[in-house]
Order: sequence, then structure tokens, then C-alpha cells
Amino acid sequence: MICFTAYGQVKVNPNGKFFNYNGTKIYYEDTGSGEPLLLLHNFFKTADSWKPFVKVYSKQFRTIAVDMVGHGRSDIYDKDNPDFSHKDYAKIIHALLDSLKLDKVNVIGVSGGGTTALYLNTIQPDRFKSVITVGAHIYYSKPAREWLANAELNQIMELAKHHDPEKQEYLAKVFWQNKELSDGDPSFTPDKLSAIKAKWLVVLGDNDLFVPIQIGMELYQNVSNSRLWIVPNGGHLPHLNTDFQAEFMRVSLEFLTGKWDKTD
Repeated sequence: MICFTAYGQVKVNPNGKFFNYNGTKIYYEDTGSGEPLLLLHNFFKTADSWKPFVKVYSKQFRTIAVDMVGHGRSDIYDKDNPDFSHKDYAKIIHALLDSLKLDKVNVIGVSGGGTTALYLNTIQPDRFKSVITVGAHIYYSKPAREWLANAELNQIMELAKHHDPEKQEYLAKVFWQNKELSDGDPSFTPDKLSAIKAKWLVVLGDNDLFVPIQIGMELYQNVSNSRLWIVPNGGHLPHLNTDFQAEFMRVSLEFLTGKWDKTD
């Protein structure tokens, strides 16, 4: 869930739609045609962070880019509850996919979006075809726990400043409160990871301050059909580096379209 940038208030785009989940409106953008490709952003961002990727991916896939619950144009689920559960968010995504009647889905999830992708696949392993995670947490590392333990609420408020005031306060409290949950959500043990059936590409910066290479290796080693891509000097979210985006899109499309499946 770590992120050092935030997106401002954003408008509903022409391809934007709302899904009603128990009275909570979840915003998503549906673009292109073909196999579905679900795009899950990291904490404090919105579906707009996928704009340059959607332009490329939607030429071959039907892209579904979601505003995480409580972010951007999506409603806050429970205003009185400062706890955030990736597993509960995954249940919302499953319900969205059910409403769209999408059975076999590809996914790209980054940071907390990647952790959500892990829950999606461990809850319904038969539903997903190919998955790419970038900086995903299978558990919180010691550096991440230390950062969370030392974070001040006003510091987190600054990270959320481009959201409207209500969501800024909510997201800051959710993120700050996460220091109390850092030992339990997420917690993906090898037996849970080994139940995943999708093809998996683990993407990780070699200098990610919050997800050490060890965690990426554990994910790679325990998901049976997986590949590992370590990005030199990639940081926590290497796909957002404009100098690297073209390469990320090229490689991710090769993986998603099955070019890596060939053995000859």
C-alpha cells in the first residue's frame, strides 16, 4: 500500500461506469475489446494512473481499470471504520467481475493492487489466466513495518492531499491505521501461494525500499507457473518511470499474449 504520490480529483470519463456494491458505488473504466484485463492501482492513486497503459493494452484487451474503494470516484465503503482489508476489496472486485459476467480474467496489480490480485487468485484460483504484480506484498517486510511505525498522521495527510477533504482524511487514517495491521494483512504462506493456478509474472525493483527482493523471490518460488523480472534501479513502482514504461508495456504484452509460453 506504500505510495509517495497522489492524484487529484478526477472527472468521470466517457468510458467510466459505476458498480453498486451493497450501496457503495465503485467506479471503473471499460475500454477496448477482447480478453478482459483488470487493472488495479496502488494506494492513493486512481484508475487515471493507467491512462498511458490503457491506450496500448486496449488495442488487444478489454481493459477494466478500477478506482480502489474510497479512492477517486469510488465511494468510501465504511466511513466509521478506519481499517482497510485487501481481502474485502478483493470480494468487491469479484462481485464486479460477476456483474460483468467475466470468467477468465487477466490482471495487472501494483503494490496494494498486487496484494489484492493475490487475494483474488487465492479465493478463486480458476478465474484468472495471467497475472502481473508490481511491488506486491505477500507480507509486510521489516522496512515497511518500520516506515509505518514511524509515520505521522499529518505526513500521510499530505500524501492524500489531492483527494477531496473527506477522502483525504479517510485515506490518511486508513493508511496510518495500517501500522496496527501490518502483521496480518497480507499474510500469504507458501501453501496459499502454491494453490494459485494463473500464470504469474513477478515484477520488482532491485532497490524497492518496502518489498525486498527476498519477498519477490518467495512469491516467484511458491507460485508454480511464475516468472521473475527484477528491474535495475526500479524502485517500488518501476512501471511508473516514464523512461521504463515502453519496455514494461512491451514485456507485459508478450507475457499476457502468451509469447512466453512457447518453448521452441
